[in-house]
Amino acid sequence: MATVYVNSVNRNNYKSAEEYNEAQHENFEKAFKKFKKECLQEGVVRNYRDRMYYTSKSEKKRAKAKAGKRKQLKKMWQERRYLEHADY
Repeated sequence: MATVYVNSVNRNNYKSAEEYNEAQHENFEKAFKKFKKECLQEGVVRNYRDRMYYTSKSEKKRAKAKAGKRKQLKKMWQERRYLEHADY
């Protein structure tokens, strides 16, 4: 086993066990938040859920059409609500 010699030791940088554990916990929390944010942005969980079960092309096509209709209806209702409450 090799021996490592240190020329100067700065004892002011040493932390107590409690301070060390707190620092490690904070670092973990920051890293975990960053990991969660990146996973959400990349769509990892959504991709995993989509791939859990096989969906045929026709099912995907139907779901896409249904989502488009829903989006169109939502937009129509928003415009109607805006026109009803608009003061001319």
